[in-house]
Amino acid sequence: MFYLKLAVNNIRRSFANFAPFLLASTVMYVMNLIIATILFSPSIDNMKSGANTVRTLMGMGLVIISAFALIIMVYGYRFLIKRRTKEFGLYEILGLSKTQIAHVSLDELIILFLLTVFAGTIIGLILAKFLFLILVSLIDGSNFGLAFSGQAFLVVSLIFLAIFFLLIIISSLTIQNNSSLNLLKEESRGEKEPKANFIFAILSLILIGAGYYIAVTVKNPMAALTNFFIAVVLVIVGTYLFYLSFTIWLLRRQKANKKYYYQPKHFITVSSMLYRMKQNAVGLANITVLVAMTFVTLAVTVGLHTGVKDVVNQAFPQDTNTHVGASGVSADEFDLLVQATSAAPKLNVKYMEANSSANIAPDQSDLVVGSASNDVSINNFASIKFLAREDLVKIGNEDLPEISGNQVLLASVVGKTQLKSIDWYGQKLVVKDLVTDIKNVSNEMSGVNSFYVIFPTEVALKNFVAASNASNQAAGAGDGISYETMLTSMQGFTNISSSDQEKFQEEFTRNVGTVQEGFGPSNFTMLYKSDLKSTMNEFTGSFLFIGFTLGVTFILGAALIIYYKQVSEGAQDKRNYKILQEVGLSKDEVASTIKSQVVMVFFMPIALAIMHFTFAFVMIKKLLAIFGVTNGGLILMVSLLTIFVVALIYYLIYKLTSKVYYNIVERN
Repeated sequence: MFYLKLAVNNIRRSFANFAPFLLASTVMYVMNLIIATILFSPSIDNMKSGANTVRTLMGMGLVIISAFALIIMVYGYRFLIKRRTKEFGLYEILGLSKTQIAHVSLDELIILFLLTVFAGTIIGLILAKFLFLILVSLIDGSNFGLAFSGQAFLVVSLIFLAIFFLLIIISSLTIQNNSSLNLLKEESRGEKEPKANFIFAILSLILIGAGYYIAVTVKNPMAALTNFFIAVVLVIVGTYLFYLSFTIWLLRRQKANKKYYYQPKHFITVSSMLYRMKQNAVGLANITVLVAMTFVTLAVTVGLHTGVKDVVNQAFPQDTNTHVGASGVSADEFDLLVQATSAAPKLNVKYMEANSSANIAPDQSDLVVGSASNDVSINNFASIKFLAREDLVKIGNEDLPEISGNQVLLASVVGKTQLKSIDWYGQKLVVKDLVTDIKNVSNEMSGVNSFYVIFPTEVALKNFVAASNASNQAAGAGDGISYETMLTSMQGFTNISSSDQEKFQEEFTRNVGTVQEGFGPSNFTMLYKSDLKSTMNEFTGSFLFIGFTLGVTFILGAALIIYYKQVSEGAQDKRNYKILQEVGLSKDEVASTIKSQVVMVFFMPIALAIMHFTFAFVMIKKLLAIFGVTNGGLILMVSLLTIFVVALIYYLIYKLTSKVYYNIVERN
């Protein structure tokens, strides 16, 4: 009971020290509880088709935010315990053993855990209801409410129990491994002095440069997906080395330059900045990484959600709402199949197509398929849609150049090409022209480069497919390369009322079965615009919600680190303030010098984060292309808006935490 009373008194008397950590742990608990409440809510099952998607994304979000909560709370508790080690040292001098001091610390952490769970549960349940309404709005959900789950409370409480258990271990080890004298001096010590040397300084620039190079030279969306994490890891490691080694190395180089260093302005600035960087290198690196992650998370998720409309419109040309397709039928048979239904809709758009794939490098002029010499590389992998010019002209592409014989036109949907000729299993095709802006053809949501090869007529297209399949089968056994057999299919787009859609699908499916022997699911396609829009909204809405939650969490984490940095720098600068005045500087000169350094150090992380994001922009565009979002202007606008909003929030955090800093410096 003695230890518990002592712990309660400690928290009450030193609440100013405990408050930031308690606020951080409560915020992290609230964010986890919100995600878990939605994840385990039975009402998610009421969604039409996106329940599994929402649960998967919420599960991923819970894992990420839990890991982030661990990092933030360990960081915050290390700062808290550093400010309280002097108190622990006094306890030991007054006669308490280290085991008894550790017991007091244990009771303090238990109290903090209970306060976190109590306050976090109340706030979390209130905010979860509010944020769930936002999620429902984002995914265009039907009318259903959020049902709270005891499972969510239990899971989050166990996660935080594990985190607090880790903090108990950290506290016990700190107390056991330090003498009373060390504990008394611990508070006045800065962060562990980083080792700065030329090799690590250069290595930081090499790692960051390598990450930038990967980001800006990525070839296609699939390559971006596989290289994204490599680039991120390189830049993160490089960023930590940049602050820990390069900045220190650069300042020491300036200090070694006698002509530069021994000038009043440079002398104070370099020596102060050197000490300030030693104290805050890790904290500045943490802020830079968190702000950059906020930029990327929000830009990707907002860009993805706002690009959904374009994706749906690309999949449904000319204001149509129904896509129907059937393979192995002629154009006339396709018309009969559609008209034999009770809805008998007019086909607003109709064309023949066949699909395959190949490796096409951007600077490649001759494509050879069916030979062992064809390079197989994920960087150059491309999907190819074969079309007929006569169909495209009928659906609004009257300006297409005339072609005949073995001539084809080439159109780029995603990616660049300079192909002049195509040898497809011995069939020689000559690319007469590269064309752009093909209208009323459904653009599939593809994560790879996509091109259209356009033949003069449907007959030429069918002959090419038949000859290609025959050659493919003959060559497959010889060179070990085998492509799937191509099928020509008819694609139609029309308008069908929502009340007729189910009946139309049933009748069309039955009609296809009557004209095709061996009819199976792969022989026809049916897609409604409303279903695609709903599916995309549920996916991107959940993504945006998770991105928003992570973005808020990252910003709160950065704010917390900034606060701790301001407090630690304030205590140090208060001493420097007196020393500088004693060596002859006026009060205004000292204040101006310290203020300029604070501003420089404070805005360095966001400047570096913006630079990281700028180089990551190319890769972000490629990643969004995987989901069919290819509107570069929209992505740029969203990215700039994201930078502006985050930078504004960052500035407000600076203004708020600066008050804490100046209160400490001006005290006494």
